[in-house]
Amino acid sequence: MLRNTRESWGGVAKSLHWSAAALVFAMLGLGLTMVHGDLGAGAKFEAYQLHKSTGFLVLAAMLVRSLWRIANPPPAPLAGTRPWERRLARALHRGFYVLIAAMIASGWLMVSASPLPLPAHLPGGFVVPNLTGPNALLEARTKFIHEVVSKLLIAAIGLHVAAALKHHFADKDTVLLRMLPFHHDDKPG
Repeated sequence: MLRNTRESWGGVAKSLHWSAAALVFAMLGLGLTMVHGDLGAGAKFEAYQLHKSTGFLVLAAMLVRSLWRIANPPPAPLAGTRPWERRLARALHRGFYVLIAAMIASGWLMVSASPLPLPAHLPGGFVVPNLTGPNALLEARTKFIHEVVSKLLIAAIGLHVAAALKHHFADKDTVLLRMLPFHHDDKPG
């Protein structure tokens, strides 16, 4: 089953969810390592280049995921889901898109405004153009925004994981199971 149904997430939605999650985790881990890790100059330069390129893969994944979600409405909430939980889940998911977009935009602007404005290189030889020229004030502001948003994104991920575990272990419902890659449950929860 590739498409979503009223009761279940489809294979494409699950694949996009877990692929985007893996890319975001990789980006956050790489970002923290670049900033706080004990890397030599060469390794740090390579890490920054990989971080920039992977950021645009995250952008592509999120665009595909957004389009798929528009074309494939999510399953209905489980019976018994409280209205406040539905509203919080919807707000958190929208928040992910906003935070990820803010991370990408601030990172792109920060790189563009850097005194060493090296553009991102993507597979196939495509070069992502810089948005501006060197600008110390813009670089400092977007760096601050990038760091703050990264912390907000980590907090949102923690809340998302906690909610999924709460549903699974405390509520004993199938919210988490419905998103697991190899779980197929076509029965209403």
